[in-house]
Amino acid sequence: MISSQNSSVESSRESLALPWTAIASLILTVAISLLWSHHKLMSQDEFFVLQTDSVPSYAQLIHIQRSYPISLDPLVYHTLAHVAISVFGAGAFALRLPSLLGYLLMQICVFYFVRRIANENAAIFAMAFPAITATLFYSAEGRPYGLLLGFYGLAMVSWQAATRRQSQRTASLILLALAVALTLNTHYFGVLLLLPLCAAELFRTVQRRRMDLPVVAAIIIGMACIAFALPFEKSAAEFRKNYYNAGDVGYHAITQAYRSLFLDYTHASLSIQHLAAIGLIVFAALLVFGSVRQLRNKDVQLPTAELVFLIVLAALPFFGFLLAFFVTHSIEVRYVLGAILALSILLTIALFPILRRTNTAILTLSALAIAIVFTGAIRIHAEQAKTRDFMASLTLSPQIKAAILSSPSGLLYLQEMGTFEVASYYEPDPDIRSHMALIYSSNQELLWSRRDTESLTAQHMRHFTGFPIISWEQLTNEPGEHVFVLLHSGWNWTDQALAAAHADITPLGPAMGGDAASLRFSSNSQTSK
Repeated sequence: MISSQNSSVESSRESLALPWTAIASLILTVAISLLWSHHKLMSQDEFFVLQTDSVPSYAQLIHIQRSYPISLDPLVYHTLAHVAISVFGAGAFALRLPSLLGYLLMQICVFYFVRRIANENAAIFAMAFPAITATLFYSAEGRPYGLLLGFYGLAMVSWQAATRRQSQRTASLILLALAVALTLNTHYFGVLLLLPLCAAELFRTVQRRRMDLPVVAAIIIGMACIAFALPFEKSAAEFRKNYYNAGDVGYHAITQAYRSLFLDYTHASLSIQHLAAIGLIVFAALLVFGSVRQLRNKDVQLPTAELVFLIVLAALPFFGFLLAFFVTHSIEVRYVLGAILALSILLTIALFPILRRTNTAILTLSALAIAIVFTGAIRIHAEQAKTRDFMASLTLSPQIKAAILSSPSGLLYLQEMGTFEVASYYEPDPDIRSHMALIYSSNQELLWSRRDTESLTAQHMRHFTGFPIISWEQLTNEPGEHVFVLLHSGWNWTDQALAAAHADITPLGPAMGGDAASLRFSSNSQTSK
């Protein structure tokens, strides 16, 4: 991952050709992402996308998203996934392909952006650095976030190209408008892209004392395309009232967002999290100090407006928190992943003294490549172990299988949506897989969990998935034994509901990370209201 020659000639900076070392970096990203994806089971949210986008026609997909969505995103990702599924079949590869392509687009755009302000070695470092971070996960996740990163990058580099020219910039302006439009129609929090873009363009306007009308027009045209997302936002708004993390927006969301860019802290011990927090503080200090030093020395050709863009983009978690606190009342750390583009570029600027010299650049880029391979191997190994453990939990004992098949309904009931979605696809025993049923209840979920996300999803799924989906209230009024998998997690309310219903519970053994049990509801049991 080292450029054979550092060129300061402007024409080479405008060339669209990628050096072989940049191509090698992209190939490394693809290899690790595909291996990770190969060993990674699809998640609950990925199944929502798969079930939505594998419908026979695009018209049906649009109808689902406008009427009873289960994957609450605008249309762009669903469109690309639907096309990929029609070509490659309904599976993990097709589902995740748009994410991988989006991630690669982000890396390529970072390369072009940095090559214009520095040299090829610095550009290769900047494009490769995200692959060592936790953001690489979203290149192997069939959801909009990898694609969102790509559109952030496209908007950034096309705006840079358009503002550095006064003529022959039609293509850059079209790409800018298109990138803004696609971002706003990929994810609702994509609107945050407008903050660095508009802040930087406002700075240019003040600096130049006049508006750059073609650039402003491109941004406005892209912004106007948010109208295409509004019908789908309206249908998704049904979930907002009792969404699972609604109202849980605190200042910790900012630090969590930054940590999540580099570490999957949710599966790390407290000591690791504390070390990560200290490391993040040191990283931020070095980033600020190194960047300021290089900018003062004018070692990089970074116009002030582009610096404004990078600073506001790097602060995206702060703005995401404000948007969530005052408007949406809900946020996930992945909504502000776009900050990684700015952090990668600012880090590259800070390290430019060693990336400017060939010998030190070789050592730095070689070390980065080794680190990417090493961290990638760790992630793939961890995913293999996680998958192996879960698949082992799906193997049910003969006694449990016999109890299911001999029960009056012949069904295995699960209430937790995540386990049902994954198990109904990966369960190795086709007899068990074909007898799984999902239980839902708005009343019970609101009573015990203070939300209705899963029950609303289940009701929407009944329209088009073909799964056996049964209400809790209906089941408790049916006589006989019912075989359940009871999962004792924060997403599960069956323990409390069974206690309230005074159900007779006969344990059958461990199953799917929980406990299988045969349940009988008394004739006078009443569900809680």
